[in-house]
Parts: sequence; C-alpha cells; structure tokens
Amino acid sequence: MRYGTQVCYEDVLLRILKEGKKLTIIGHKYMKRKRLSLLALFLLMITCTSFVINQYTPNYFEKAKTAQAKYRTTRKDYVIVVDYTKSIYLERLYVLDMKTGEIVIRSTVAHAWNSGVLYPNNFSNKDGSNMSSAGCYVTAGTYKGKFGYSMKIRGLDKGVNDRAEARYIIFHSSKKMKTVWSYGCFATPEETNKKIIDLTKNGCLVCIIN
Repeated sequence: MRYGTQVCYEDVLLRILKEGKKLTIIGHKYMKRKRLSLLALFLLMITCTSFVINQYTPNYFEKAKTAQAKYRTTRKDYVIVVDYTKSIYLERLYVLDMKTGEIVIRSTVAHAWNSGVLYPNNFSNKDGSNMSSAGCYVTAGTYKGKFGYSMKIRGLDKGVNDRAEARYIIFHSSKKMKTVWSYGCFATPEETNKKIIDLTKNGCLVCIIN
C-alpha cells in the first residue's frame, strides 16, 4: 500500500501565498502587497520548474543499501530517505520497503528556515543554530509532546548530526506549526506522521540526500 498525495500547481501557489502572509505578520510588516505577490510568483516559478525536473526519482534503494552496509542498524526492513535536493513544497520523504523494493510512503517534509527557503543549503550540528543537519540517523522510541505523536532519532555521523538528541531533533506532525519550516525537525503532515512513525520506529535508518 502506498501513502501520499500528488502536488498540483494551484495548491503550491496557495501555500506560498499563505506562508508569505505569515512571514509578513511575523517580521516583515513593511512588505507591500505588490512585493509579496511578486515573491509568490517567483517562488511558484522555481517550484514548478522543480516539479517538472524532479518527476525523475533517483534510485534511492541503492543509496539505502549502501548506507545500511555502513551503519548496520538493528532494523533492515525499512529505510527513510529525505531528498533535500527537492523543494519543500514537493514530496521528498520516502519510506522504502527493502524487502519488496517498493516506496510505501511518500510525503512532504519540513526543513529549517535558517537552512534555506525552498531547499536547505546550510546545515549545522550546533545547539541554537535552528538549522537542519545532514548525514544519517537511526530511529528510536516514541512519545507525545508539544507537537503530538513524535519519534526520537539519533545522529550517526560525528560532527555532522551527533547532537541531534541534545537539540531535540525529532519526527513530528506539522499540524501545529505556524509555517512550513521547522527548527531542524522532520515535520510531516498529520495524516502521514503516525504512519511513518509506526512503520519505522526503533532501529530504522534515516538517510539525508543533499
């Protein structure tokens, strides 16, 4: 069974306009409506171009197998791949079934605002950076916190993401978020968050492509 939704240009435009208005309210009240519209149009053009280019999905399974051989996590049945070369408004999180060779979940996923707007170009492992981290992780246990049902992860690359636990980098729902950007967490839509966590908790590999 596959989970996920198709992204249409109209939805992308509405979401960009919505986020633009939120950013205006948060810290850019001086921005005129015309400038906001031009920004939305510019972001839409970039996203639509990305949508066409990224219809080709790389062979994530090969990357996942290579990573599994390197990190040797306890669970080998599923791997989460997050492709940060794709726009934040596109599906770029994939749960791979390593036994059947199928992508069983496809979803949008957040990255940190401090790392970039449409794509995360800057990464950090430092506390307080409010940036996303690269590298590979392993999933851990679950709990209910500020954002509801959540999953802890542990960074596997020293100096790259090994501060993930200390920074409280987790998987959680985006339902309560004010914008599509996080502070470094992997936030996914409410309808897929639980499915991702239940399927991959306690020992699955998470691979970041950037």
